[in-house]
Amino acid sequence: MKKSCKYCGKVHDVSYVCPMKPRYDKPRTKRVDMFRKTMDWRNKREEILERDGYMCRLCEAERAARRYNPDRLSVHHIIPIAEAWGLRLKDNNLITLCDKHHDQAERGKYSREKLHELSEVSPRG
Repeated sequence: MKKSCKYCGKVHDVSYVCPMKPRYDKPRTKRVDMFRKTMDWRNKREEILERDGYMCRLCEAERAARRYNPDRLSVHHIIPIAEAWGLRLKDNNLITLCDKHHDQAERGKYSREKLHELSEVSPRG
């Protein structure tokens, strides 16, 4: 079976790992992976998506309305779970981002301070 690759645009076998896929040096733990499957996380994720109006907060902040991609949203932990377990469900540590901005936030393009600011400001004013 084949699939279209979102990293390079080519078609690969489903088991192929594209070399263009970003690599993160963040340690993943079983505890973090298990947390992401909990009902607490699913409920909090939905709550944050609602709070942010189902919009990427960085797209909105950059006034890039034509670039909104509401189909590819995720809730980002500003301070990673592995770094601060106690903040995993705190509203001010969570922000809705599109896949592009999520990747950039993971790579450190946006400061944690900026992301915290955006998480505390209500969407559209």
